[in-house]
Amino acid sequence: MRSRVEARLAPYREGARRIYRRGAANLAASRAFARARRRDRRFAILPYDGWGVANGVALALTALLLTAFLADPWLYAWHATLPGWLTAFFSEITWLGEANWILVLSGGFFLAAMAGDAAMLGGRLRARRAVRAAAAGYVFLSVALAGLAAVILKYALGRARPRLFETVGPYAFDPFALKPVWSGFPSGHATTAMALGVALALLFPKGRWLWLCAGFWLAASRLATRQHYPTDALAGCLLGALVAWLLARAFARLRLVFGFDETGGLIRRKGASGRL
Repeated sequence: MRSRVEARLAPYREGARRIYRRGAANLAASRAFARARRRDRRFAILPYDGWGVANGVALALTALLLTAFLADPWLYAWHATLPGWLTAFFSEITWLGEANWILVLSGGFFLAAMAGDAAMLGGRLRARRAVRAAAAGYVFLSVALAGLAAVILKYALGRARPRLFETVGPYAFDPFALKPVWSGFPSGHATTAMALGVALALLFPKGRWLWLCAGFWLAASRLATRQHYPTDALAGCLLGALVAWLLARAFARLRLVFGFDETGGLIRRKGASGRL
């Protein structure tokens, strides 16, 4: 009986082994290609000196503090003015700010591209498939790294969520409490939504405002559902956008998917090395 079952499973095992060997070979070839590829060292990943970074941090902190003083205390009053259909709509779409489905889709696309038989494709098609795999990897890393940073920050800072507004107010912190109710800043959903929005805006620049607006409204859904204060959502948007942008510049240094223009601005590459 056992030998009969093993005989039936043998073709599937052999198929799985072939896919694994093909994927490992494709991944090794891709890594060798990336290592051998001439880097674009004209511009740094972070294109600002110390003063530029200080100015950016000052602007971000000023925006966060103004939002904290002018908007956070009025979250519940603002929420009471929203029509029921709008809060219901935001409640239905807020799950799109979760990272799980994005990581599954982008990671699955990357693995599927790696498991394909590259030998059956011509040079141009092989290059295009490699670019698509790199683009999927870029989306995966943007969301994963931004989400990881958000989780570390939110549990380290320990800001109270709006559900504790009546007892502790909008400015309470309990660092390293490691409890969901004390994990408000920054919003993980807003971080994920804006990381995805910026990544797609850079990959598909013709629809940049569509992706950025989608990321904004997904972040806003965390306010309409009273899961976060405005500063939580704003911080998440800034964090997600920063990670996706810096990662795109790192890819541009490798001349994968992205590149630099003559002034150091980020652009999508043209031709076989950037065409999706």
